[in-house]
Amino acid sequence: MLLAGLCGLIVGIDSEIKGRPLGTGAYILVAIGSTAVMANTRNFALGSMANDLSIRIDPTRLIQGVLSGIGFLRAGAIMSPQRDGRLRGVGSGAAIWAVGSIGVACGLGYLKEAAFTAALIFVVLNVFDWLELRTK
Repeated sequence: MLLAGLCGLIVGIDSEIKGRPLGTGAYILVAIGSTAVMANTRNFALGSMANDLSIRIDPTRLIQGVLSGIGFLRAGAIMSPQRDGRLRGVGSGAAIWAVGSIGVACGLGYLKEAAFTAALIFVVLNVFDWLELRTK
């Protein structure tokens, strides 16, 4: 969970510096929350109830639920259209959804993949902002 929070912080710092709709805390909380849900589900699936053949456990369904749930937060980050026809907050919405996948990876124990994903998201956000500034 600490790594998930750190990954959320890395992505959230970019958002905070640029004054985006979602602050650092939102990114950290989404990463930690999705990690906790996945870790608890994994522990439940591997626990004593997993041996009960009358109970069917499919932890992969939770991944779909977590990422769908974060979609509501993502939608809230997207504001009404501007006069130039562009939407505000789409980048923040996409980033918060991607941070949820970091939490899922951490919750499943894929820590290297989560760290790489956080670094890649940070790079993508900054490269596209740099390109946008260059074209203005």
